[in-house]
Amino acid sequence: MNPEPRRLSSAESQELPPHIMAALDSAYKSRIEGNLDLAIQRLEALLDETPGTPDLMIYKARVTLALAIAELCMVGGDSAKALRTLAAAANLAKATFQNIKAVGTDQEKRTAFRGLVQIRDVYTQLALTGRPAPELDVKEWIIGPPYTLAGLKGQVVLLEFWATWCKPCEEVFPKLKTLYETYASQGLVILALTRHFLAYGGSQHSQAEELQLMRDFVRKHAVDFPVGVSEDERMQSVYGATALPSLVLIDRSGIVRQITVAPEDEQFKLALEQCLSASS
Repeated sequence: MNPEPRRLSSAESQELPPHIMAALDSAYKSRIEGNLDLAIQRLEALLDETPGTPDLMIYKARVTLALAIAELCMVGGDSAKALRTLAAAANLAKATFQNIKAVGTDQEKRTAFRGLVQIRDVYTQLALTGRPAPELDVKEWIIGPPYTLAGLKGQVVLLEFWATWCKPCEEVFPKLKTLYETYASQGLVILALTRHFLAYGGSQHSQAEELQLMRDFVRKHAVDFPVGVSEDERMQSVYGATALPSLVLIDRSGIVRQITVAPEDEQFKLALEQCLSASS
């Protein structure tokens, strides 16, 4: 169930120096040709040569290289090396972010923080895969009775982290409804999890208004599986699910099997089939 490396979008590529893009393209081709070790070695050498400076373009290049190396390591089944790469990258990204935070513009600070969070999320996801899923931290269920992962042992659980303002989340709901209708009889449980964003830390009135917005949203999309709301971002952080939507597949024994953003991904489909066919 190791992931296939992805190619960067045109928008992402425009934000990187040309030599970094050329190296990433070369590594991608080497991976496709079966030269995985060569692809990793080339990117590692380039990462070593790329200075840790407050320059945003260089910072983005380091983040992208670290994520690419970790992804290729996972393809090769070396999760330990992937985690070491991300841990080192996170430490440097944190230091770089602190420098940018002290002297940068608001936009530069936001960009630097996104890079740090991205590395942390991927690290969290890799570290969590194959381990027991952390218990849910839900303040209120707006569809369905209260659920716990402990109480759902023996069933396959798919957590979906979403938000009302997230357009990709809106687009993924119909796909989840199809999955639920297809596999609920085989033991699939989908829990759609969100949190207070607009009213985070606000008054009871503002939180009640946001809850109503959430109810209207799920009603609009005819969601018929459970929907829970957390008070803050703690559960998202525990699952490395800052990017939305994020999907966490948990097997019948309560073990995290895959974290993805796309239910149509072939690796996710394979993992789901394996979880559904397995006994607890």
